[in-house]
Amino acid sequence: MRIGLEISYDGTSFLGWQKQTGGGTVQQVLEEKLSILTGTSMNIIGCGRTDTGVHAKQFYVHLDLEDSALEKINLYHLNSILPWDISVNRMFQAGADFHSRFDANKRKYIYRLQTRKNPFLRNYCYHFLNESRIQFNRLDEIARLILQTHDFSSFTKSNSGLNHFECKIIESKWLNPEPGVYEYHIAANRFVRGMVRLIVGCCMNYSLEKINRETILSQIQAKKQIDKSWSVPAQGLTLEEVGYPEEVTSSWIDIGV
Repeated sequence: MRIGLEISYDGTSFLGWQKQTGGGTVQQVLEEKLSILTGTSMNIIGCGRTDTGVHAKQFYVHLDLEDSALEKINLYHLNSILPWDISVNRMFQAGADFHSRFDANKRKYIYRLQTRKNPFLRNYCYHFLNESRIQFNRLDEIARLILQTHDFSSFTKSNSGLNHFECKIIESKWLNPEPGVYEYHIAANRFVRGMVRLIVGCCMNYSLEKINRETILSQIQAKKQIDKSWSVPAQGLTLEEVGYPEEVTSSWIDIGV
């Protein structure tokens, strides 16, 4: 039976989502705890991957379970055995061909930046303690440029191993909801590795007048890495939302409540 889980996690203590040699990833911890409960080895697939220190408010995974193993887990048992920085919010039976990664058609990230020191937010935003240097209109100018961009070769980490860098951008905007608080909202059908943090860094460099618009535009068109490339700190980034077509979600049945 194909099972889906909707989870959230605080990425502060993890080396990202995807398991790797040396451990310390969200995928590894989740598989280990599921294996303890079911008594069988687990292999789960996530809707994407997040880098070290990046958070996820909504993240989907899928796995296959025999009925006998399924009887041993529910939301209470899962959350009781998982560490506090991972929660399982929903457990559901999905269609036999549901794939948490390939079926997703929307992912939304928010990058949070604060210009006033706040010890309670130190793990969840980037503190840039010089608000007078930030020009909001210039931040949003680059956000609007990103909305018109299709190839993101200029905004990816090297050696990404991808076949193409095309993404369909659904939303790209900066918000300044209150003094000292800045948020970059971006949604797309897919993202390339390191893309959001590099875009935010580009917006910041333009706002700080370290690079001009013509250079940014020409390098996007030439598919070259942006001058003064800046991947802003990971703790400000959260995967906020993952979306699926209605024909996928209409068959989901909540279980294990």
